[in-house]
Amino acid sequence: MENTLDMEKIKDSINRVRDINEEYHRKTGIRKKYVTYTFGCQMNQHDSEVLRGMLEDMGYEETENVDDADVILFNTCAVREHAEVRAFSRVSQLKELKRRKPDVIVGMCGCVVQEKGAVNAIKENFPFIDLVFGTHNIHEFPYLLLQAIQSDDPVIQVWDENGQIVENLPVKRIDRVRAFVNVTYGCNNFCTYCIVPYVRGRERSRRPADIIREVKELADQGIKEVNLLGQNVNSYGRGLEEKVTFADLLRMVNEVEGIERIRFTTSHPKDLTDDLIYAMRDCEKVCEHLHLPFQAGSNRILKAMNRMYTRERYLEGVMLQIRRCTQLF
Repeated sequence: MENTLDMEKIKDSINRVRDINEEYHRKTGIRKKYVTYTFGCQMNQHDSEVLRGMLEDMGYEETENVDDADVILFNTCAVREHAEVRAFSRVSQLKELKRRKPDVIVGMCGCVVQEKGAVNAIKENFPFIDLVFGTHNIHEFPYLLLQAIQSDDPVIQVWDENGQIVENLPVKRIDRVRAFVNVTYGCNNFCTYCIVPYVRGRERSRRPADIIREVKELADQGIKEVNLLGQNVNSYGRGLEEKVTFADLLRMVNEVEGIERIRFTTSHPKDLTDDLIYAMRDCEKVCEHLHLPFQAGSNRILKAMNRMYTRERYLEGVMLQIRRCTQLF
């Protein structure tokens, strides 16, 4: 499918599914329900918040009981093998439920779906799955769900490449105090062992204005802590028309009234700058915590990993810089 954005189609699908569910409620007095299962990192957790937001806009209520659900959605992770195995194991347990309740919609999305050969494997091993979509077209979920409701055949739509960033999607937050906020999507680093660039696409940065608008809305809702998300947050700004760095973005978020704590995940040692350290020092809301993966202590292994830094660079450069600057906090 061509990677195009048609938000009118998505809004129309939300309304049509909501109408179907409201008609069902009028006839039976019962609200249709959904359950989501999330595997993997904070990015997947936030994607599931978006999926839950769209489901509730379509008139579904959340349940923890899979037997009560009318939509069962698995948001999968391909980075950790254990998470992938757990997801498929859990899906396989629904075969009997699907036999008893043929109208229940079973869906799978996330990073596993983007892997080469995954769609064919899903069709062959789990023919009872009704809906499959990837990380690049999560915004199309309402449209694809409507198709799955109306069709007896599986609905499968996985984009090979990422499209544009979609703003203003509904979100159902897990926490009333803390919230995830995406600042970048994808990754350009291509570490040898890592599948992220292939399942999440190339790196794209959100516009600062869109990020600040979301953070202000969160503050208005009573959120006190935001965690800025990206596969490599400190490379934020690449590809944007305006010249802005992650340090600049931290300073902007620091000015939002109502927000009391700012965290960010994850950083890459090769992109850690003096400006970022000084922004952490100067911004009173930024927590004194830095997640900086080391990965290995051998230069040979680091080179094989394509990590683009050495043991000496990490220990003598990055750590010395952090110690020097954090003394000023």
